[in-house]
Amino acid sequence: MIQGINRLVVVAILAMLLMLQATPATAAAAKELRLGGVHSPTSFETTEIQRFAALVAEKSGGTMKVNVFPAGQLGDAVSMIENVMMGALDMFANVADWNQNVVKDYGIMAMPFAFRDQEHMKRFLASDTYTAMKKEMIEKKKLRVLADNWYRVPRVLVTKFPVKSIKDLEGKKFRLANIKAYVETWKALGMKPTILPWAESYLSLKTGVVDGMDSPFSSVFPEKFYQAAPYITMTNHSIAPFNILISEVVFQKLTQAQQKALLDAGKEAGDFYTKAIKEQVESHKIKMIAEGAKVNDIDIKPFVEKARPVATRLEKDGDWTPGLFDKVSKL
Repeated sequence: MIQGINRLVVVAILAMLLMLQATPATAAAAKELRLGGVHSPTSFETTEIQRFAALVAEKSGGTMKVNVFPAGQLGDAVSMIENVMMGALDMFANVADWNQNVVKDYGIMAMPFAFRDQEHMKRFLASDTYTAMKKEMIEKKKLRVLADNWYRVPRVLVTKFPVKSIKDLEGKKFRLANIKAYVETWKALGMKPTILPWAESYLSLKTGVVDGMDSPFSSVFPEKFYQAAPYITMTNHSIAPFNILISEVVFQKLTQAQQKALLDAGKEAGDFYTKAIKEQVESHKIKMIAEGAKVNDIDIKPFVEKARPVATRLEKDGDWTPGLFDKVSKL
């Protein structure tokens, strides 16, 4: 009887040891990170953040899990950035110009028409100036940029009326993000800015609360904006990249292997995003036109001329470091 009990004890101990050997990552897998976003669950941005989350699980060997909360479930952009700074939220993903709420020089990335094209933006991101901005985010605000190689297609105007010149914008109500450079520039171009959360954009167009909005071209089809406002004008006025932020406090509590997994996943997902978004936008353009949308180019020189004095004024107001606009213009 005793021998039988002893054998059972031995078997139980061996079983426990085998379980521990077979699942070495089980305890680490409990490390879950929450990532907040503002885009709809069906948007390209959200689907690619989900790709990033899957890559993190793979590259970390299952020791980390990123839970994605899109569509402003955890708050608006400003509140989520603040929560990441405080450590109440682990990560946040959105266009990089929102970082101006933390480091003011990011405001230059929000300035409409400040960057000519994606290559111009890439030169800025490779500059010492931008490197210093990221360093300041970490050292003073406890925010780390995990990935900023998610290059978007430019922003365009989506309206309920055709836009052939600046004059067509005069007096029109436009949904805009609560970003000073956006608001001041489009106000100078004759619009009446209406500040609304991104999640309310479609409904505000559909119900006539606004006459139009600006949007990344990549969002117009998945968010169905063109169904409420069928005129798409290729102003290409903003080219800031999408980026993923993480609390520096959270980041430093991870193992080196986990940190590397996050960084590698962010870069890999960003490279895919950059390539795929261009291909997807062309497909979306064809589909929107087939459904009745009107996509047109426009001479942006008059827009640039009216935007420059706004940039000069914002710089004098201290919205970014003096001389930064000229420095960017010469890149």
